[in-house]
Amino acid sequence: MELKTICVFCGSNHGLDPAFITQTEALGRYLASHQQKLVYGGGKEGLMGTIATSTLNAGGQVLGIIPSFLKNMGLALNGLTETIETTNMDERKEEMLRQSDAFIVLPGGFGTYEEFTTMLSWSQINIHQKPIALFNINGYYDDLVAMLQKTIDAGFAPAENLSLFINATSIEGIFDGFDHFHHELPYKYVN
Repeated sequence: MELKTICVFCGSNHGLDPAFITQTEALGRYLASHQQKLVYGGGKEGLMGTIATSTLNAGGQVLGIIPSFLKNMGLALNGLTETIETTNMDERKEEMLRQSDAFIVLPGGFGTYEEFTTMLSWSQINIHQKPIALFNINGYYDDLVAMLQKTIDAGFAPAENLSLFINATSIEGIFDGFDHFHHELPYKYVN
């Protein structure tokens, strides 16, 4: 499957580790140099603004998808290739799913966790078959991955469903994982 559009979920803050910014900038440049359109939440703050600006500055295409109430608060980044306004957050996620071939989850807060778990859950029940990668910069997502393993160990999901996402520590690892990703029809229930 050729990946033409990559959705990036990430924080509306920068976080405290400088690597979050430098790796986000590197990802933006990578997307632009590989002619992969960035799909993201449309914001100007934090890593959201960083990924969009770095992609644009490297000559890439950026689609921002932002709910009207956030745009009305002045949080939208101007100068994007294209912007889609939605009525609410749920519609935003549905539009991101429609517009994207794959998902990368950069460090972020509660909203980023929710976006990741939504796409993971939707993959588990076969709403989509698209690859999802955690960009686990400096171990940021180690505890989340451990919690997902605990979910398996406690009998709330089958072990096979851990293959529905890629845990990568580098940009190369993300796209290598995408190249080898195969969505097996998952089974939600544990035998």
